[in-house]
Amino acid sequence: MNRDAVAKAISELTFEECLSPRELSPGRWKLTLGPGLTYRFAATRRLWGQIAVRPETLTRDAGIELPVDDAVAFFADARETLGMPPATFCTYAKELYNTLMADMRIAKARGNRPAAELAALPDTELQALLDGHPKAPANKGRLGWGRDDFERYAPESATAFQLFWLAAASDRCLLALDCGLDEEALLQAALGDYERARLEAAFSAAGISRSTHRLLPVHPWQWQAMIASQYGSEIAAGRLVPLGQFGDAFLPLQSLRTLANVARPEALHVKLPLTILNTSAWRGVPGKYMAIGADLSRWLATVAAADPVLKDVKVLKEVAGAFYPHPHYTGVEGAPYQFCEMLGAIWRESPEKDLTAGQRPMMMGALPQRDAHGRPIASALIEQSGLGPEAWLDRLFSTAFVPLYHFMCRYGVGFIAHGQNVTIILDGATPLGVAVKDFQGDLDLVDQPFPELAGLDPKILSTLKRRPPAHLLQHLQTGHIVSVLRFLSEALAAYDRFDERTFYAILAAAIRRYQAQNPELSERFALFDLFAPKIPRIAINKVRFAIGYGDSGERPLPDLGTPLDNPLNPESARRSPISPASSIRSSP
Repeated sequence: MNRDAVAKAISELTFEECLSPRELSPGRWKLTLGPGLTYRFAATRRLWGQIAVRPETLTRDAGIELPVDDAVAFFADARETLGMPPATFCTYAKELYNTLMADMRIAKARGNRPAAELAALPDTELQALLDGHPKAPANKGRLGWGRDDFERYAPESATAFQLFWLAAASDRCLLALDCGLDEEALLQAALGDYERARLEAAFSAAGISRSTHRLLPVHPWQWQAMIASQYGSEIAAGRLVPLGQFGDAFLPLQSLRTLANVARPEALHVKLPLTILNTSAWRGVPGKYMAIGADLSRWLATVAAADPVLKDVKVLKEVAGAFYPHPHYTGVEGAPYQFCEMLGAIWRESPEKDLTAGQRPMMMGALPQRDAHGRPIASALIEQSGLGPEAWLDRLFSTAFVPLYHFMCRYGVGFIAHGQNVTIILDGATPLGVAVKDFQGDLDLVDQPFPELAGLDPKILSTLKRRPPAHLLQHLQTGHIVSVLRFLSEALAAYDRFDERTFYAILAAAIRRYQAQNPELSERFALFDLFAPKIPRIAINKVRFAIGYGDSGERPLPDLGTPLDNPLNPESARRSPISPASSIRSSP
């Protein structure tokens, strides 16, 4: 675990231009972190310029050369080079220790299962076995949780639990519902008949009425750690009434906050706030989006249903949202956002809903996941599909990437399409479509007067952020190409020897084919140019080292580094510093 974490850290921090290792001879590298302190390792230079470090080759030389066995010690060695003040280092080390504890559980649970077996698992089971955010070495920091919380509520624990329920005063708790939906439908999605009767009995015993209070689910950890104390005045006044745990068992997914119904996979997912710091942000639920969530997702679904290019897009509608503001924190201008996002819920459609026989969802971030022998899940799917890698990747890009780009060009809608909020719909092992989700904070609109946006509800237009075209394009480039596809192309290059230049040439061909089929959007294609020689380089780790862990009214924004050569641009792809061995394709 420790060597893997150090290998990942060197790779990503080199990509973010925080570290500058030197290649001594082909494949052999040296990283100097101070006088008389050197790390040595074998690594392969990849298309994007990052180096893929072989963990088993890592050594540390501070007078005596020894194998690397301590990830936190590596960051202690690198602290000054990375510009980490002592307080930042110590808190980051806490995140890293928590991550290592979680990674041990994942490695044990995954064991020696081959990629083909992992690829066959249901999406909710597979998510418990994934390594997590590929760019963040400390990607399971979960500050605020202890060991027992990891075992009860972390995805890798694969432990289901019931939701905690409150009765919340209707005049304080905002509730927004999709057309034709009522509170009864939300309750039915989380409670069977027996559990529903138990909850209703507790509600009646509390001496309150449905005319004054509505039922609101809460994550059990959030209730005991935050709501019971921080909303104490609301509880004392009877505006919040704790009822207990009831209903179906739910399983946490990769994002921690999103919970899936175990007994009824097609039932609504529930997204609940967790006031813990994980992968750079506090995991609350912002109240400002609640009033528009249902209307926005219905508009997106309507657009997708009417547009032939989007025929294979499944919009996972946020059919309801509830939010109970804190009586004091919310009214303080500039209050840190963690204090203002503690109590609420989002009900979202499950990717299992309306799938036909043979179809199944898979979180896109699972595709690069490797088994104990280094084989990625995508490699196993390609073999199982009966297609060659070129044809399979063309299907993937045509059904997943092209629709995201079309949403941007036709409608001015930009998704931050990272590995967790994009789900591939598979027909057996072949990409068939894509499901998109998380429209509250991970979706922006272009700041130009696109006529396609004219019919959008004014409250949606005034709530969502309006961004310049270059900003929306950056979302797609850095959030999807660099943060998802970069790791998929590397995994296929490492195991299958599939040429990374060929990988991006297939993506470029899919985009060009789409553009040729939609010539009326030529001006928009120029506005959102995917083929420019350079694209932005964002750094999520570097910004954490720089700003530390102080509270803020907004989530931290990534830092920008030297622009990257764009592999979709043929000239830039040829300039990329790829190691010769990594471009050799093995025989099938």
